Amino acid sequence: MEIRSVSANAALRVTLIVFGVLIALRFLWIAHAIFIITFLGVLLGLAVAKAVDRLERAHIRRGMGAALVIATLVAGLSTVFIFIGPSIREQSGALGRELPKALEEVDKWFNRTPVKTLIPTTPQTPPHQRGLTAQLARELRGSTKFLFPIVSTVFGAAGGLVIILFIAMYIAASPGLYREGILHLIPHRLRDRGEEWLDTLGTTLRQWLIARLMAMVIIGVVTGAALWLMDVKAAVALGVLAGLLEFVPFFGPVASAIPAVGVALVDSPHKAAWVVGLYVVVQQLEGNVVTPLLLEKRLDIPPVLTVVAVAAMGVVFGIIGMLIAEPLLAVVLVTTKMLYVNDAIGDDVKVGKES
Repeated sequence: MEIRSVSANAALRVTLIVFGVLIALRFLWIAHAIFIITFLGVLLGLAVAKAVDRLERAHIRRGMGAALVIATLVAGLSTVFIFIGPSIREQSGALGRELPKALEEVDKWFNRTPVKTLIPTTPQTPPHQRGLTAQLARELRGSTKFLFPIVSTVFGAAGGLVIILFIAMYIAASPGLYREGILHLIPHRLRDRGEEWLDTLGTTLRQWLIARLMAMVIIGVVTGAALWLMDVKAAVALGVLAGLLEFVPFFGPVASAIPAVGVALVDSPHKAAWVVGLYVVVQQLEGNVVTPLLLEKRLDIPPVLTVVAVAAMGVVFGIIGMLIAEPLLAVVLVTTKMLYVNDAIGDDVKVGKES
């Protein structure tokens, strides 16, 4: 076998590239909170830019239009919160009172089954620290730092939200500025393909965000109304929770069903079973009807990849990481299909699919 010698310049170039990638990854790890906030801001900015385009056609300058759209969005959400806030606070209080009762019922049932031996206890363990409820409390306390590693305070969450809004406003006001900046990094012979890639990324992320937000509203309203008709306590609060957690695929709907089933279980196991059936039907409706109809053209993301991406981002970055897992996966898939599978490999793979 012939062994080719590697020049010193080539070896130095490869070494510098490797070290550059490692340094970039290390910086990204340290500043991951800023990266996540920036990504959310860009995502919102892409959606806001469409509304600003319409205002620009009405002879409103983009800077003024972007500020107007963001202000309208904040005012609209504030108005909704003012109207439904008291009801949510009241029902959240009821939910807080009912959940301990539900956990107590589950704990009693658990202690009557052989499964209770799976909870490690010793004769020295105090009675109030035994059982399923105590074990869940210990697990939740231990997992807090993993669930909320980025947003650990109210001020941190508020500051992050303000940064997201400002990034979205600047992106919507001057999208061409940032687009041209990225294109200047691409060689002239590949610039046309780069423009197509950026357009596809923008369209995919914008459609994903709009569809996800609309699905949140639909699922929240349908779930809250159905729970109210089933006479489940705190139906409005549970509906809002279902709508918010709809933003996280797969894991969010499961998490939103747990407190609803627990509250229904206080009344009767029969009602709890109906609530389980309701959440199954609602999520089937969302996955097979609502989201496909909301997207005229969407990226075909394999469910297994979505589950793995959401779980991995959740373990590493907490709940905030789970929020950006699916759109970040969409970016990776669009880039891989267009620039590697289509261009480098030569296979004709469609990036989007018709709904």
